[in-house]
Amino acid sequence: MSNVVSIEKLKKVVGEAAFQELVNHLPGKNIYIPKNFNEKYHDRKKRNNLIRKDYAAGMEVSDLAAKYGLSRGTIYKIIEKH
Repeated sequence: MSNVVSIEKLKKVVGEAAFQELVNHLPGKNIYIPKNFNEKYHDRKKRNNLIRKDYAAGMEVSDLAAKYGLSRGTIYKIIEKH
């Protein structure tokens, strides 16, 4: 399955006016929308620091994965980098 969304589908989802705003402000750009987007955790550096803080406070990796919408493998990579 392709990760590319048709222009028609995008227009249907966001509406014609919002689509035109995207075209006007981001011409020629690719837009990536994370699968598990969460406004609270969208800044990776801050999110990763929160993960490390929660881990240091005793939170289990599986609980961290559920809380932040990440895989256990990703959580391990984040906590090992610090």
